[in-house]
Amino acid sequence: MKNIYWYCPNSIFSSFRNKEDNPSFRLRCLNIHKHLLSEGYNSKIVSTPEEIVNADVVTLMSFGETEYNLAKRVVSEGGHVLHDYCEDINGIPILEKTKNLCSLLICASSYIQMKQQTAYGDKAVLVRDPYELFNVKHNAEYDSDILKVGWSGMGGNASWVSSLLKPIIEKNNMEYVEISDRPEATYLWERSSWYYYLASCDVCICPQIHWRTPGKSNVKVTTAMALGLPILASPLQSYLEIIKDGVNGYICYNLEDWEYYLNKLKSKELRKTLVKTYSSNLTTYSPKAIFLDWLGHVKKLFEK
Repeated sequence: MKNIYWYCPNSIFSSFRNKEDNPSFRLRCLNIHKHLLSEGYNSKIVSTPEEIVNADVVTLMSFGETEYNLAKRVVSEGGHVLHDYCEDINGIPILEKTKNLCSLLICASSYIQMKQQTAYGDKAVLVRDPYELFNVKHNAEYDSDILKVGWSGMGGNASWVSSLLKPIIEKNNMEYVEISDRPEATYLWERSSWYYYLASCDVCICPQIHWRTPGKSNVKVTTAMALGLPILASPLQSYLEIIKDGVNGYICYNLEDWEYYLNKLKSKELRKTLVKTYSSNLTTYSPKAIFLDWLGHVKKLFEK
């Protein structure tokens, strides 16, 4: 295994101001690419198929006619095609044709892996999202006049989080802090500053529409842990794999749970207790551990 390519067309960055604002690109592609370079591999991130020459491995970050034709070429030349799979999208003919050509489907959550294994068997493997290495952490000893409850995210999730949970937070005499791309946000999401604003909060909420999008990754919970923030989260499968309810966070199954546990977290001692196990919780989610998971799966292709 010598020449490794990441096919990242400009279309996957169209809704972002900068490439690294795209979390899948930053956390998955870029993290593994940098580790590959440090280990002496010839890894390249490209935006056009023409840049891919003598490929041993090509990872697709998108799908369409171009990706399908690229996969056909790489396979015909003896290379392996991987599909980095962060959303549980199925049934689109061109995507399924491309997945049939792939050697591996690199799934961001165990739910996505389980779903893909029904059609593609052992080809679907799990490589979770790593947490980011931040240069700031929540100060658990600081006494706030009003406790801040923070949420950070993008897109359509922001409006429902605000409409459902902001009233509950304010009812508990806490301040709702939203870090997003919405004009209504408390702070505009910027890659250079968003985590400072989140770390300045006292509690992090990680709500998800888990019944509609059950395949979401662990990233919001591991981000909160990396910042040292006590967590309230929805019962998403990838969250349940990390959070031990009442030990290192709380799982909220309904609106009453959100209100009840927010009230409990007014206790400074409880907040400090919840975060004590975070370093051990995060071990398997470190950038290096995730890279080694990915590398282990890919190396097996060349042992067959």
